[in-house]
Amino acid sequence: MTENWHQNLKNKNREELIAAAKELFMKQSFLKVNIKDVCNVAGVSRVTFYKHFQSMNELIFEVQMEILESMTEFVRRAPSAEMSGKEMLTLMLDAWIDYAWQHPEYIKFILLFDLHYEAYDSNQELKEQYKNFVSREKERHFLMDALEVGFQDGSLKSDTEPLKTAHFIFTSMMGILQKMSLTSKDDWNNELDDIEIANRFAGMLIQYLSPKSDKSSTF
Repeated sequence: MTENWHQNLKNKNREELIAAAKELFMKQSFLKVNIKDVCNVAGVSRVTFYKHFQSMNELIFEVQMEILESMTEFVRRAPSAEMSGKEMLTLMLDAWIDYAWQHPEYIKFILLFDLHYEAYDSNQELKEQYKNFVSREKERHFLMDALEVGFQDGSLKSDTEPLKTAHFIFTSMMGILQKMSLTSKDDWNNELDDIEIANRFAGMLIQYLSPKSDKSSTF
């Protein structure tokens, strides 16, 4: 029981450090946050911090991975199994835009992380760990189920490669959503314009992937 208690406390401290870092990163650039700031918000000591993370860079990487997993899981849960592949993909893209609308700070963090990734003074082991994480996520891409179902049921055209298509959609959608995340919350008109652009782009993707007989002249 004592061992379990210590393990639970250790897990709790790690979760609190990640939550504290995420809270601070969403308010200001993660490049301006230091270990002392995170420890103060988490209510733990620097000694406890170093029991879980070797550096701030490791914690930044951890937050990036958690946000990506949270985002993809949100999108993955949007459709239901009885839908056609096209319906599944449509709902997933809609959910993705909704997620970005609800959490622009997360999308902005992903953007800033990507921009500064190569500049990090982090060790090779940490970079390799993140590279492996990205590779695993690409191999089991969260859009693959919808695409494969669509190719099989005929609701999406089958002359495309599922994995390459999934990567293309991810890169394209993230570019649109990251642009949307940079719009000031005070500028409502532009923000609504950005959402409309994201919705239109999602519609264009669905149209492009639809069989020729199923396409309309809307776009």
